[in-house]
Amino acid sequence: MKRTLIVAGLSGMFIPALASAELNYDAVNVGYSTMRYSNGNQGLTELDVGFSKSYSKDVYLGASYGTASQTTYSGLGNKTVRSISLGAGYHTPLRDNVDLVVAGHIVLGSAKLAGSSTSANGYDIGAGVRTQFAHGLEGSLAAVHANRSNGTYTNTDTFLDAQFGFNFTSKIQMNAGIDLLGHDQTTSLGLRFYY
Repeated sequence: MKRTLIVAGLSGMFIPALASAELNYDAVNVGYSTMRYSNGNQGLTELDVGFSKSYSKDVYLGASYGTASQTTYSGLGNKTVRSISLGAGYHTPLRDNVDLVVAGHIVLGSAKLAGSSTSANGYDIGAGVRTQFAHGLEGSLAAVHANRSNGTYTNTDTFLDAQFGFNFTSKIQMNAGIDLLGHDQTTSLGLRFYY
């Protein structure tokens, strides 16, 4: 159950990882993700909403809320997970339309199964590159380290987060992503609205 809290909190790790042609970091996003455990079993499905806002020229703040569920098929009912992520990031240009991004988040999570609940709080920290490949097409690749603890048990995971985005307009983007090389695999699909 603690491992699922890591996955539920990761959707907010790079909230502004994709943006408009100007590499905008001011956005509201809505997303859907699904996780598959390393043993092949279906994991959590999550809906999340988040935002990011530039604090200064090269610093942004971000927050997200996610709610996830998993059918256990064990007679215990569904597992539900909720998480809140609060964080900040720093970005600096490496060249035109290519930014180095470093971000960190504090994640507060809780899970409930068969009337029993637990919490696991922790952090995510990562660094990566974000670029505009062509007009209206962006991508990012980041290495992310996640840590969660409920006081007696700690779970960590490190993985690569790949994101791709296509701008329908200068203010609306469809994005998709996949987490690779970690314990579990998460895929995501979402919409981002820039302001």
